[in-house]
Amino acid sequence: MDTITHGIAGALVAKSFLSEREGRLAAWVVTLGSIFPDSDSFTNLFIQNQLTRLEIHRGITHSFLALPVFALLLGGLTCLWTRQRRWLFFSFLYGIGIAFHIVLDLITSFGTMIWSPWSHARIAWDLTFIIDLTFTTIVLLPQLLTWVYSNRQHAVSRAALVWFCLTAVWIAMAQLASALQIPFPTRTVAAASAVVAFLLWAPSLKGLGFEWRRRFYCRIGVTALVIYLFLCGVAHQAALARVEAFVQKGGMVVKRRAALPAPPSLWWWSGLLDTPEGIYRISIDLSNPIPQAIHYFANAETNQYVEAAETIADVKTYLWFARFPWVTYRQADGLHVVEYRDIQFFWPLRENNSPFTLRVSLDGHGHVVSSALGQ
Repeated sequence: MDTITHGIAGALVAKSFLSEREGRLAAWVVTLGSIFPDSDSFTNLFIQNQLTRLEIHRGITHSFLALPVFALLLGGLTCLWTRQRRWLFFSFLYGIGIAFHIVLDLITSFGTMIWSPWSHARIAWDLTFIIDLTFTTIVLLPQLLTWVYSNRQHAVSRAALVWFCLTAVWIAMAQLASALQIPFPTRTVAAASAVVAFLLWAPSLKGLGFEWRRRFYCRIGVTALVIYLFLCGVAHQAALARVEAFVQKGGMVVKRRAALPAPPSLWWWSGLLDTPEGIYRISIDLSNPIPQAIHYFANAETNQYVEAAETIADVKTYLWFARFPWVTYRQADGLHVVEYRDIQFFWPLRENNSPFTLRVSLDGHGHVVSSALGQ
């Protein structure tokens, strides 16, 4: 999940359960804790190798084992900065924020090393896409409603501004998705805009919105978030059932299977099957019992060049990260080229121009000439 959404979600939780007596500092501590794990992204300033970055991101700063250490350290730094003797209290709040961040990363399909450094296994629950506009809107809107209804005189203009900005973000994301050849129907943007408009208008009935306190708005937001994640879980199980039915119908031998969320709707999923011969990707619309599309990616037959490629460090790192690696082999310009693509990042409209491709070139003796990760 993106860092901005992490911060917004942390602020929502803080405003929901911390009393006004605790003050803004306590809310800021939870919010900072909820974005702290992504501080590992600063290593990108010093590390050029993108595969090395993958080994670091969502690693030690996202670990439940390391959480107490970071929480206590941040709590101590906050005490020094504010000159308040509330080390354990601040550390507890940081711990809540960090734990919330880790859980929100777990629900995506990217993979999180929650037991680092004891284990580098990447855990993913596959409930939401990495960037989920519905999720972000749910955690942001209650906090904006607090601002809208804090002033009767400016409530209408504030509501209009919030509606315009949120709708603009949805439109921008739809255009970005279109540029990346990712399906993002216009009707989804229209529906999201209409729902936001209704939610901004509803509290004005009988003037109730001006009477509700910030905590009330935010607790409604937390409740809506829990319901949304529950629905994501239900949809995920339904998509997995479709994948399993496909396996049973084909009588396949499967090494790994998954149902990954496909933005922006709960209805759309991608079923992935890793078989000894290749990868299947199934486009699933839960409102339609018939698969929308089925793509098959046949792996290259094993030869001396594929075997040689898999001994190098870059390929080992790639295969550690990739959940559904597709391996191809070809000859070009007198070289033997082995390519690896992770099919979870493949979109049908892109055909073979999928991102995150590792290309290894070898000479006739099986010696590596080059190894590069493309985008």
